[in-house]
Amino acid sequence: MDHGAVSGPREDEDEASSAVWRGTVRAVASGPTPDEAWALLGDFCSLDRWVSTVRTCRRVEEEGSGCVRYCEGPVNMAAPGEAVGWSKERLLAADGAGRWYSYEVVDSNKGFGRYRATVRVEDDPAGCAVTWAFEADP
Repeated sequence: MDHGAVSGPREDEDEASSAVWRGTVRAVASGPTPDEAWALLGDFCSLDRWVSTVRTCRRVEEEGSGCVRYCEGPVNMAAPGEAVGWSKERLLAADGAGRWYSYEVVDSNKGFGRYRATVRVEDDPAGCAVTWAFEADP
């Protein structure tokens, strides 16, 4: 698996006004074609079917052509004493033909401020690759 590191502000940016965490992870899957992988990953409310630490992922609101999903599981719990970590995430944009979507966290008990991410399924000689890139306030 190829993956990128989380990084802080660039040297030419003012740290106080632009401190941002950014990261990218790319995982290669041998076997499935990009279209086969997208058939599962492209469903915004399917996270619990492909991430083992997500117990629940369901649509809770409709917003125009997008939606808001609710996800919970025993991972990344920020609030002491709470049994599960949870978040509500809004779909911002999607391109089925390009095999990607972007979303943002709108509410959670995990301590997130601003958080946006993009999931993308790409061609790879081994079969396909899934790339997840995020940007968040520290």
